[in-house]
This record gives sequence, C-alpha cells and structure tokens, in this order.
Amino acid sequence: METTQTQLHCHPMAWTPDGLNQPVVDVDEQGVAEVEEALEYFKKRGLGIDDVTREAFPLPTIQAQLVRATLDVHQRCGFAIVRGLDPRKYTAEDNVIIFLGVASYIGEQRGVQDKKGSMLTHVTDCKVWTTPPEMRHGIHTTSGLAWHCDMGTDLLALHIRSLAAAGGSTFVASSWTIYKELVVAYPEVLKALVEPSWPIQVSGDPPRYILAPLLHISRDKIVISIDPGRLGLHPATAKTGRESPVPSLTSLQLEALQVLSNLASKHRHRLDTTEGDMVFINNLALLHARDSYVDSKDGPGRHFVRLWHRNPELAWNIPQSMLVPWEAAFGPGGDGSPVLKRQYPDMPTLEYKPPKYTAGSAAFILDDHEDVNGEGLV
Repeated sequence: METTQTQLHCHPMAWTPDGLNQPVVDVDEQGVAEVEEALEYFKKRGLGIDDVTREAFPLPTIQAQLVRATLDVHQRCGFAIVRGLDPRKYTAEDNVIIFLGVASYIGEQRGVQDKKGSMLTHVTDCKVWTTPPEMRHGIHTTSGLAWHCDMGTDLLALHIRSLAAAGGSTFVASSWTIYKELVVAYPEVLKALVEPSWPIQVSGDPPRYILAPLLHISRDKIVISIDPGRLGLHPATAKTGRESPVPSLTSLQLEALQVLSNLASKHRHRLDTTEGDMVFINNLALLHARDSYVDSKDGPGRHFVRLWHRNPELAWNIPQSMLVPWEAAFGPGGDGSPVLKRQYPDMPTLEYKPPKYTAGSAAFILDDHEDVNGEGLV
C-alpha cells in the first residue's frame, strides 16, 4: 500500500469520540430571515425544484458559515450540522426547497437514488402504510441499521423533519480511526478489506455482481464503501433456491465484517440532533448506523429526508474499483444520468410498493435493473 502513515494517523478525520467537538452551524434569527428571503426569491422566479442552486438560492450572510461546514465535511472531522430552521413553519414543498438550497452550499451536484429518478428518499415508517415491515426496505421500518455507507455517493445529507419518541439515534464512526487500529491489531482483516474480492450484488434477476474492495488507501485518503446487505448472495435470491453465480462470503470476510462493526461501535459518536437539523456526512470517510426506535401514537413519527450530493471542487477521487455504484448515482464523470427524469417527492408515498430486495441498509440505483451492463460486472 502506497501511503504516508503520519498523514493518515494525524489527519483530523482520525478522531475519537472523547476528543471530538461536534461542528454545528447555528442559524440565528437574521439567518432564518435570509433563508426565507432566498425561498421567496426562488419561488418568484418560477423555477422548478431541480433548479435550486446557490445562485438561485442566495445566502450572502450565512454563506461564510456554510463554507466552514463544507470544510468540516471534506477536510476536518467529516460531518457538520446546520441548526435553527423549524420545518413546522413551512410547507412540505418549501422544506424541500430550503433543504436543497442550504445543501447546495455543501455540495451542489445531486445523485439519483433509484431508477425512477428519485433525488430524495423519505426515511420513515409512515403510519398509513399497510405493507408489513418485513416486506419493506430497512430504512422504512423502526429497526436499527447496521454500520454502513450509502454506496454510490460522496456526501449524505439528512433533513430531520421530526424525531422518534424514543431511540432512533444516528451514529458515525471514522474509518480513519478504525484503520489505525486495524494496522496494529488486525493486519489480516485490513488486508482482506482492501482486496478487490468482495462480491457486491447489483441485480437479482439475473443475479449480477461486481468484485470490489471495501476499503481503499492512498497517500492521504482512506475511502470506505460498504453495505453488509449488498455483500454476497442476496437473501431474496437465496430464498428462491436457484443456483446463483454470486459467491458467498469467505470465513475471513465474515470475520472482517464483524471486526469492522465492533471497531465502529467502539469509536462511535452519537449525533446530538434536534428537529429541523440538516446533517451532512462525508460518506467516503465515515460509517454510520442507527438504533431502533419507537414512534408516538400521535404525530408524524421519525421522518428524515435523504439527499445524495457532491462538491465538485472539493470532491475526493473515486477509486476505479468503486466506480460502479457511484456512476449509477452521478453518471459517468459525475455528469448525471441523462435518461432519468428527476423526481423530488416532498412527502412519503401514501401507498408503499414493496421493493424486490430489502436487505441493504441503503439502496442504490442498480438494485432492480433487469439489464445491468458495465465494466467490472460479473
């Protein structure tokens, strides 16, 4: 591995929870007024939701604070929180515009999250849904989510519209800190994680997969891309009893996943969040997870809105071996997908359509394509 150990071990991303100051941008009354002025400016121009940009959503005063948050996400601890905007004051559509407007200062390019062209996903257990939880994707239940990344995106943004009555905390852990411990205590696990031998299933009918590493190490970066629910033969395929070309994980790979999970839990930081917060996470540097939760009988329950995005000026290079899911979200070279009509749902759908594959913690667009072609596919 070509790497400078001092750079990696001393980087601000290599934090531990006890030495971490959570970066928060507090939007004061003047800042809230500026955001609301930007909202009215955007709406008066008669633009579509997809047209929300920094230029179309001007924030001249709080822009400096958001620039600092951008540096926190890309060069410092790997995450930041923007606080002070009350989502209850605005309509669902206005909340989307505000979220996209603020997020554009962290990363202006947006990634598509499914083959329907959805640019936003509602992470919630909607009370009107009648589909049983076991038939839903994990993010649409009250269950906890294991340590993972949202495979395919540089940055993960979450807008907290409402919180659970109990539980539902979001945790982050630094892959840089995990790497430091792997070097010393688990060299064989580290070797396994960087080997391009992990089968990541990208379609189920027919079963197709890529071989890729879960961890990439360069001279000054540690890039992680892992979702346990994507690895090896997908449970939905396994249940059919049909033979599949997708290999099972080896005993060493299963051990590596357990060690990775244990170290992430050891070095985890619980995000101190409140309703209305916008959370921005460097998805290439940090793992994240959540615990299970309970919603109140009244009220909306836990409701996050998820956005995938990137900052082309500060973006990290995506390793060639990790390009397949990334290009599914952002298109070749990050130019977007020209064949999809972008959709920005401002609320969860009233009728839940069960996905074909529910095991992954965070779906990416290749999930249910019937025809998946591309370099590296098996």
